[in-house]
Amino acid sequence: MSQKIFLLILFVVIMVFGFFVKNPFILNMMSLAALSVIVVTGLNLLLGFAGQISLGHAGFVAMGAYISAVFSVKFNINPWVAIVLAVFITSLFGAVIGYPTLKLKSHYLAMATLAIGEIIHSVVNNYVDLTGGPQGLTGIPMLSFFGFSFDSEIKFYIFVWTLTFLLILMSINLVNSRFGRAYKAIKSKENAAYAFGINVHFYKVFIFTVSVFYASLAGALYAFYLGFISPSSFGLIQSIDYVVMVVIGGMGSFFGVFFTSVILTILPNILTSLEDYWPIANGLLLILAMMFMPNGLKGLFKWIK
Repeated sequence: MSQKIFLLILFVVIMVFGFFVKNPFILNMMSLAALSVIVVTGLNLLLGFAGQISLGHAGFVAMGAYISAVFSVKFNINPWVAIVLAVFITSLFGAVIGYPTLKLKSHYLAMATLAIGEIIHSVVNNYVDLTGGPQGLTGIPMLSFFGFSFDSEIKFYIFVWTLTFLLILMSINLVNSRFGRAYKAIKSKENAAYAFGINVHFYKVFIFTVSVFYASLAGALYAFYLGFISPSSFGLIQSIDYVVMVVIGGMGSFFGVFFTSVILTILPNILTSLEDYWPIANGLLLILAMMFMPNGLKGLFKWIK
């Protein structure tokens, strides 16, 4: 079965599930899971296909959320326009910051991206006049489109999951293009990619920008969905959670990453009594996955088959 056919079947299942489930809490958890899938799909392009690590992706989610929210709340800009501006600014920032950063490799790159994420987190946490600081930013309006308001869980659920599957389809098309073949070459043997005339640095910056685009879009939608954002949602732990989702799902596997994103987003929200221990659990999952399932769910599925 091709990836696109399986994606279509999965989309139908998700839509049917949304129409039959009436519980607002479940729909809320699934909508938040969709936003995680968007972020992690972008990170999977960077980590799973280009072989470049990022430990600061929560920072780019924060940029998308805060820039769009500030434009809307402080400057009274239309929410959709605010989202477009936020995604454009964050993606441009990703391209600019990625140009020097992606000349680094391995743990040096990991530390650089971690620092970028922490700087962004520090800015939104301390720029109280604009972002609300640790208390967060409130009064973010609800999304509406020509009089149609996303004022119920099921409406936003249908919208966000439709967008999520379109973005996954876009990623699949990208990977199956000549760009995708270039990234496979870069991940496999960077020096060989150079020898074949591939502009390695350009491709790295491009995929990093695409990954930041996904993260910032998810962040902007998150802000307008909840109507409130605070720096605590975009810290280092969240960045590591995204990496864990990619690794356990299987780097380079769209559907393995899809399922782990949904599961690892919903579980912490259900098991609230274990919230303080969740970072430990994520760490253990990552260690066990690297030891016994280095290819994640993708490798497990292949072994079973």
